[in-house]
Amino acid sequence: MALVTTIGENRALRLQAVQSMQKVILPLVSGFLAALFFRESTLALLHAAGLVDPAGFSTAPFVPLGIPEFIAHALWSSICAVLMVWLLRVAPERNAPWIGALVFGGIVLTAVGVFVIDPARGIWPSGNMLPRLAPNFIANAIWGWGALVFMRAFMAGSEPD
Repeated sequence: MALVTTIGENRALRLQAVQSMQKVILPLVSGFLAALFFRESTLALLHAAGLVDPAGFSTAPFVPLGIPEFIAHALWSSICAVLMVWLLRVAPERNAPWIGALVFGGIVLTAVGVFVIDPARGIWPSGNMLPRLAPNFIANAIWGWGALVFMRAFMAGSEPD
């Protein structure tokens, strides 16, 4: 009887560990990678097409932290990915919310950038912001889709026995 209880407790602990990993660690990693592979690449492609001035993978120092901007964007994106998983209820047993990820990335990341990150850097929202917001909206929407791609890929093999 003790062996059955131990096996049952062990299985419950493994299930709990997998669930916490799917809610925190995988989204952090997925958001970070999506910022590098999807968001920054989208900005680089928009720059190459002549649609925007700033190119992706900016190594200019991010003002409050002093690290390259693309790393700072990846760190902020990883935090937002945890919020995206929670709000969109991303899980291996559920259908992937592809449209929701695009909308979340485009709206939430752009809003966080304009109303949280930029004011912390001393850049305040003013004047005609559409030329600055449109490329960020596109790149951030692609980030949302890419973060979901990474999350689904990482979650595919993490189901318990």
